[in-house]
Amino acid sequence: MARRSALLHAAACGVACILLLTGSLTAQAIPPLAGDDVVSVRVRFGVTDSEPQSWNGSVEASSGDVLAVRNWSVHPSESVDGASWTMATRPGMNYPRRVYQWEDPKGTVTYLHHPGIVVDVAARSGTRLAFSTPHGDFDLRPSDLRVGEELSFLDGAVLADRVAPAEPLSSPDVENDFATMASGKNGEVWAAWTAYRDGGVSIVARRFDGSIWQPAVAVTSEPGDRLMPKLGRDGEGRPWAVWSEQVDGNFDLYGRYLESGSWSATERLTSAPQADVEHELVTDADGNLWLVWQGFRNGRSDILARRYDGSRWSTEETVSNSPANDWTPAVAACDDGSVHVAWDTYDLGNYDVLMRRFAGGSWGDVAPVAGTPKFEAHVSVACDRRNRLWASWNESGFQWGKDSGFEIYKEATRLYEWRTLAVAVWDGARWQVPEADVNELLERELPEYIPGFNDLPVLRADAHGRMWLFFRHRTIRARDTPDFTPAHRAAWQIFGTAYAGGEWTRPLHLPFSRGRQDVRWELASDGRGNLFAAWPTDNRDSDEYLFDHSSINAARLPALTGEATPPRLVDPDLREYHTYPVHPNEAEDVARIRAYTIESEGRTYRIYRGDTHRHTEFSHDGLNDGSLMEAYRYALDAAELDFLGVSEHNNRGGQDIEYVNWLHPQIADIFRLPGSFVPVYTYERSISYPDGHRNILSPRRGIPTLEITEAEQRHEEGAARLFAYLREHDAISIPHTSATGMGTDWRDNDPEVEPLVEIYQGDRTSAEYEGAPRAATAEKPIGQQGGFQPAGFVWNAWAKGYKLGVQAASDHISTHISYAATIAEDFTTQGLLDAMKQRHSYAATDNIILDYRIRANGREYLQGDIAEVSGRFELVVKVIGTARIEQIDIIRDQTFLYNRQNLDQEVDLTFVDSDVEPGEHYYYVRVIQKNREIAWSSPIWVTVE
Repeated sequence: MARRSALLHAAACGVACILLLTGSLTAQAIPPLAGDDVVSVRVRFGVTDSEPQSWNGSVEASSGDVLAVRNWSVHPSESVDGASWTMATRPGMNYPRRVYQWEDPKGTVTYLHHPGIVVDVAARSGTRLAFSTPHGDFDLRPSDLRVGEELSFLDGAVLADRVAPAEPLSSPDVENDFATMASGKNGEVWAAWTAYRDGGVSIVARRFDGSIWQPAVAVTSEPGDRLMPKLGRDGEGRPWAVWSEQVDGNFDLYGRYLESGSWSATERLTSAPQADVEHELVTDADGNLWLVWQGFRNGRSDILARRYDGSRWSTEETVSNSPANDWTPAVAACDDGSVHVAWDTYDLGNYDVLMRRFAGGSWGDVAPVAGTPKFEAHVSVACDRRNRLWASWNESGFQWGKDSGFEIYKEATRLYEWRTLAVAVWDGARWQVPEADVNELLERELPEYIPGFNDLPVLRADAHGRMWLFFRHRTIRARDTPDFTPAHRAAWQIFGTAYAGGEWTRPLHLPFSRGRQDVRWELASDGRGNLFAAWPTDNRDSDEYLFDHSSINAARLPALTGEATPPRLVDPDLREYHTYPVHPNEAEDVARIRAYTIESEGRTYRIYRGDTHRHTEFSHDGLNDGSLMEAYRYALDAAELDFLGVSEHNNRGGQDIEYVNWLHPQIADIFRLPGSFVPVYTYERSISYPDGHRNILSPRRGIPTLEITEAEQRHEEGAARLFAYLREHDAISIPHTSATGMGTDWRDNDPEVEPLVEIYQGDRTSAEYEGAPRAATAEKPIGQQGGFQPAGFVWNAWAKGYKLGVQAASDHISTHISYAATIAEDFTTQGLLDAMKQRHSYAATDNIILDYRIRANGREYLQGDIAEVSGRFELVVKVIGTARIEQIDIIRDQTFLYNRQNLDQEVDLTFVDSDVEPGEHYYYVRVIQKNREIAWSSPIWVTVE
């Protein structure tokens, strides 16, 4: 067998070799894979199996060299040893539908997972790979495998295709993320990324010199609070690195260039008091280096630009013109000297794609690219040889992020309900679209995965004039998981397809690209006709699908042969869409509650609406919840919240991992917009009933998580350790879904650090009391979302004397129906937590104003307060609803004292309890509107002498 030894590989590749972990957890040295002769072949086994079978095997090469055999599917039951492997098809996991979910009329469809390997080979024209398996032997010639084609063997049981030769670039000693590239000439390209270790991030770069990747160099001198590096070149050919870095509480853009082997002094490129992020670099035909980015100005994000002419940067220009938030720009430079900037905007109450062209020294008008009521966002742009602008973006449904949840009859589009790809081409006069729909190709060519989850398009033209469209495609452990429930265990991987003539090619796979949904990666050309890619992976396997270690891979992409056939384009289908807003008066409702003030005891309070419990791609069960960045889009735009706490599970690949616990609050800091929006640092500790799930809120970044012990999981350890941890870090906990299998029998309580309970959750039900509005009952299993544990109803906690205020939150899937209304003096993270500690809070399913106080002893008490009174006291309630009010209830100690019905939208009332016994009592108010929206006040505890 013509196969080089591993020792020879290690000696030959030097610093370029990285130790990887295969499915068998054995170290494997990967040699350089960017050579002209390297071919990577993916081989999948057992694709026609109807029951599990062994596919152990081996491979030998003749007239060529096997450089590496790698486990593509990566499962704990699989292993690779040299050129041999141990693998089998295995049963897939089915989603266990609950009694409260729609039945699947197709029944349970069984399926198998198919293992696979990637064989990296130094191939010549006569090279053959001979495979041996228990089901027969076969051989293939790498030269027969063309990009976009697939060969089958053993009567279709084995499939082989060409994939990108993924070469590791990063060190295994740090967490590597946010990959970027810069194009070059004469075979040269650059790659760079973030490298995290010990509470700081460095920017690291490597140069491909035309034959091999050179050793890594540090772009930044000291670790810092950095993210999102981008590479580009100025007109002199000097590589530039630009990144976003937080200094003195604000993210700005910083950059430096490489000249004669040395990096220039770092320049600060932005100076506004709010975050500058999501930047892109491109060089125009005149050699100007363009920097385009998203910058927050006065609480709203704009698209901005500067350009570098070789000696100085131009002044900052605002490219967008909307008063709403504008997001994630893309930029392309055509050979005719024009520069095109595209982005998406929330200007019309949904995400639309816009574009602006710079030519002849001036900007043209802002022009629409996609402007339907659908979700249209995450645009990528590229120019072709004819100076046409290609644009691709994600699409989803109407009213993205509006009302959705367990009890909503007509749901809006959830944050990650489905994603398709749209492509359009601008020739300077009109928009056209490819004759073939890329989404139809993907449903046909990726049949083993759930269709409709293709994210974050990236366009790039190759040297032959073809336009490539790359994207991240979701694969999920339980393939029959419906989109209306939390999705457990998934990964996104990179694929690409090229358009020529009237067809999209079969997707090219970039292997070892598993990771979260929103992973930043990039492509570059080397001036010799080759495309390169560099991307991060968190190395999750296909069993647990959990974060393992973040590393960077790169590849020279295999090329399609021959000149490209001119693309066939047609006029778009400009159909009309009809939508019916669920909240036609939402802007007025939000403005009213934001303007409302509470003057009491010489203090001024406002009502700040937020959500302290949202999951995203970082949670093991958040894979139907969208990306972390989209959670903040939702908060700022669709819900118009004042604060957000994204609360991922700390275990199972979550924030117990140091890097995840760094990145998560780092992203939160981007959205610290004084006077407009505040992030809250949160995570979730999940212990099943009877101890319960809790969200942990802290006032500052950098607090370590508190791992869940085995004793806690076995319910042998209570919450004392947690409460001590909360005191140490000035943090609080909030139990949620207390009357479900995630709830508690209220065995533990500490009012100092656990001041609130989530009385309502949009993903599930109310926890007020059994049979309450939107609450479960024993007699109706289909209403028991998450299980039924009646000891956990909040009334039972109050009956124990617990001093718990209330709030509402979303958790998974649900949007726009859960508001944690916090009554605070100081609109900061610390100020909000201080208000929560005082229980100055209420829960609502809409933007309802609920101002509830008690007057006694010549002073006022706000909801959540504790009062000792002698003599007469009165409850004062002011409600301004978003619709007419059906009823208002005043409840004392589980007794309904007062009820008024059929009221106007605005109600003022005063109530005196003339029949109260001495001792401690609690009083709270519940409001139900005619449209079924609800608000619950926190109690006020009154001790009557």
